[in-house]
Amino acid sequence: MPEKAPAPAPAESGSPWPIGHRFSDRTRAKHAAVHALLAADRSRRSIQRQLGMTYRTVQRLADAARPEDVFQRQWQNRRTKLDDFKPSLHERWAEGCTNAWTLWEEVKTHGYTGGYGAVRA
Repeated sequence: MPEKAPAPAPAESGSPWPIGHRFSDRTRAKHAAVHALLAADRSRRSIQRQLGMTYRTVQRLADAARPEDVFQRQWQNRRTKLDDFKPSLHERWAEGCTNAWTLWEEVKTHGYTGGYGAVRA
């Protein structure tokens, strides 16, 4: 019976952004590709053409020492209008109410002033 290989340890990069998330993994891959081409003495314009990125994207990735430096404004744990209502929404969902419109109508009666799209998401 084959033994399972131990799971790889998570990278200790100090990054608050998860490994395994499509956005962070894609950004890390793009950063590595840009820096590999820069190390091969390619110009930013040629990198732009080769990778099919905008010049600004190449510039942002090239100027970032680490991929995490590019992750500004994304995934900031900012408060939203919906945060105070999430426990009751999760509870109602667990009870079987999976209609977003109904849930939105319910939280509106409790003081939620945000839109339906946030509840649906």
